[in-house]
Amino acid sequence: MQCAPNCLSFLSFFATILLVSRSTPLPETGTLVEETQRREPPPLYHKATVLNRFIAKILDFLIVLGLGEIAPPYGFWAGLWYLLVADGFAGQSIGKRLIGLQTWVSDLHTGAGFKDSIIRNMPLAIGYLAWQIPYVGWLGTAAVLGVEALLIIGNDRGLRIGDELAHTQVVNENIFDVDSRT
Repeated sequence: MQCAPNCLSFLSFFATILLVSRSTPLPETGTLVEETQRREPPPLYHKATVLNRFIAKILDFLIVLGLGEIAPPYGFWAGLWYLLVADGFAGQSIGKRLIGLQTWVSDLHTGAGFKDSIIRNMPLAIGYLAWQIPYVGWLGTAAVLGVEALLIIGNDRGLRIGDELAHTQVVNENIFDVDSRT
């Protein structure tokens, strides 16, 4: 079976990413539960248009697929890397930059960084990896993308699983452009 070495490398890669992204120090006073309860709820921003989000993600997926076709031996890994860190460039992937969207970290009031992007895009990366498994993986990928799309449509803030994990939200880029309104 050819998939065994690749599957093990996928699992070890994601385990490493998850451990690195979750290695935050515990608070010095109180417990972790008390610290999270003291947090004030994140502010509500108007969610980005669903159509714009889908167009931006399709553009990003085309980049991922293009990387896989252009450089076959390493294109898969380059596509996976792009999928994970795309939103880390001031909260904008190439697709979001072209459409005018930004991934915003609600707690910090800033654009998403690389850590936020990796956590946020982990479900999509799992779907991308599952796509490599014939038949069963394709169904898994369709399930992941379907759930994520339904959450974007149905959630009042447009949050998908990755947004809930990373505490991010996709908003229109110009919503924070205060200088242009004055």
